[in-house]
Amino acid sequence: MPNQTRANNDSQTTINVYFNRCFSSTSKIIQIFLSYPDTHKFKIFISHGCANDYLQEVADYFEVEPSLNERDYVTYCLNFCLKHKINIFVPRHNVTTLIDYKEEFNRIGVKVMFIGSSETYQFLDSKVATYEALNNTNIVAIPKTFCVENYEDFHTAYQKITEIGSSACMKPISGIGGNGFKKIIETMTEIDELYQSTGSTIAKNRVVRVLQSSQHVEPFIVMEYLEGDEFSIDCLGNKGELLKAIPRRKLDYYRQNIEHRADLITIAQQLTKRFNLSFLYNIQLKYHKGKVYLIEINTRMSAGIHKSSLAGVNFLYLAIKLLMGEAVTTSERIHWNFQIRTQENYELIDKRLD
Repeated sequence: MPNQTRANNDSQTTINVYFNRCFSSTSKIIQIFLSYPDTHKFKIFISHGCANDYLQEVADYFEVEPSLNERDYVTYCLNFCLKHKINIFVPRHNVTTLIDYKEEFNRIGVKVMFIGSSETYQFLDSKVATYEALNNTNIVAIPKTFCVENYEDFHTAYQKITEIGSSACMKPISGIGGNGFKKIIETMTEIDELYQSTGSTIAKNRVVRVLQSSQHVEPFIVMEYLEGDEFSIDCLGNKGELLKAIPRRKLDYYRQNIEHRADLITIAQQLTKRFNLSFLYNIQLKYHKGKVYLIEINTRMSAGIHKSSLAGVNFLYLAIKLLMGEAVTTSERIHWNFQIRTQENYELIDKRLD
């Protein structure tokens, strides 16, 4: 069990920490969290949509969740917290509904790691709303973006994007990671379309055919495709103040660089203040034609936050201490400029870049 790494001290108070449907990689950040000596003893509780060996390995208690709608799922979480005497809840699934019941969790003595208000979640969950709020600020560049519901919308969006010399892409208004992302290309042979239709590219004519033949389409966004380096910034905040930020540059599917980028950290500071963010969240940025553009602000800790923790910041530990109202120190020395190779068992490449 994970808490075997802690000293067996009867004087330690036990803090029960609950994670719902967290990423499998969260097991790594939980291991890092538990490795830090503390006056408390932490017990880990996890519920998930299915059995998961990685999460079960780090959990003191694990269970498979029933299939429930949004309000019934809130009731499930409340009952889980009562049954297991949960002190801290770190939610990932159904957060935009859970936030509306914050006071019910407060009444049963559960501190929930919400990064902001219900309005903040609703706002940042929509890329369109986020982009509109930042479009006329000097914080970060915003890609040319259009909300599309039919063929006419798509035709206008595609034309305006290509007129400025950019390629176009499409993605959901709200989504996780790269789910639903497609780069739109002018042409694709039928054979390529047969084999690549589930990949990250889609032919313009295929989009047109779908839109022209459909009576109703779930709205999606068509936006400028950003060509340059992509950065994922894991952040720890406290009521609009950025405490820690670690930028990770994505090299390919397997490799990332931890890099000290003052310009990106400044953007993270300004976004944290603009949206009054707290605890753990993630900012996705990308360079394009000499500017830094916002992709999205994720209202949760990222699936890759364990990589940033290799720089010397125990993100989850600091966030939980902050949520408990305890003093935290952010004076740890950060190890910058190294490369991480991502595998099932990730490893740090001992190769300095500077």
